[in-house]
Amino acid sequence: MVKTNRAINRTKIGASVIALLMVLYFAPLCLASAGAGQGSDAGKIEVPGVPDNAVQYNKTDVTPVAQTEQVKAGEPALFQYRNMTMLMNCTRNCDLVVTVDPTVKPQLFGLSIDPNQTMTLTMNLSGSPLEGEQTMQQTLNCYFGIEPNATLQLNAQLRLHINQTELKQQLNREVNASRLTWMYWNRTRAEWETVESHMDQNGYLVCNTNHFSTWTVAEISESTETGGDPETTTNTGIPMEYIAGVVVVVIIALGVGLYANSKRGK
Repeated sequence: MVKTNRAINRTKIGASVIALLMVLYFAPLCLASAGAGQGSDAGKIEVPGVPDNAVQYNKTDVTPVAQTEQVKAGEPALFQYRNMTMLMNCTRNCDLVVTVDPTVKPQLFGLSIDPNQTMTLTMNLSGSPLEGEQTMQQTLNCYFGIEPNATLQLNAQLRLHINQTELKQQLNREVNASRLTWMYWNRTRAEWETVESHMDQNGYLVCNTNHFSTWTVAEISESTETGGDPETTTNTGIPMEYIAGVVVVVIIALGVGLYANSKRGK
């Protein structure tokens, strides 16, 4: 009877040891698997407004210099570099050549294009305008030089995510988001031109265009929008002082004419 109990105890001890060994063996595997899953989730880029079918390319260790990427027709592509994240969508196959100035603060940029043919698109993100282009006041210190390799017809939408807290830290000043607008460099007139822009529900400043050039976002005043000081200029661009002078002259002339007629009547 005693031997039987000892045998049973030995069996229980043996089973416990085997169970413990199995736990010790499989626990690291389970943790590794869980860790791999967490790493995968951590690698996902959290970007507002990204479609579910976007293909993500995590290249946060890269500051691109003439980096060539391929964007397939109708397949949104999300590229994350060291200091720029870009969501690109094109209705035709597109080869994208990207260069980013390492001094530029992190930007979240979106570009959707509907061209009439396949193309190669060169994009340079820098902290200052290209040679020959004027430096805008009150910009966000980022300039997007976007150029296709050929003359083509296109419709495009540009988007830049606006985070006022981050902008205040980067620029050391308050930014009025309601005064922000997209602008492009007009090579013919050699000046910056504003483009109608709006904020969407995901916090992007959006504009539509049918051409590419150097683009930037700036905080503009009301006088910049109207092309002059709204307090001293009419919608036609004629100074109010000039109009007031003309009115005074007309009143005086009418007064003199009435006085002269009254004298003749006498």
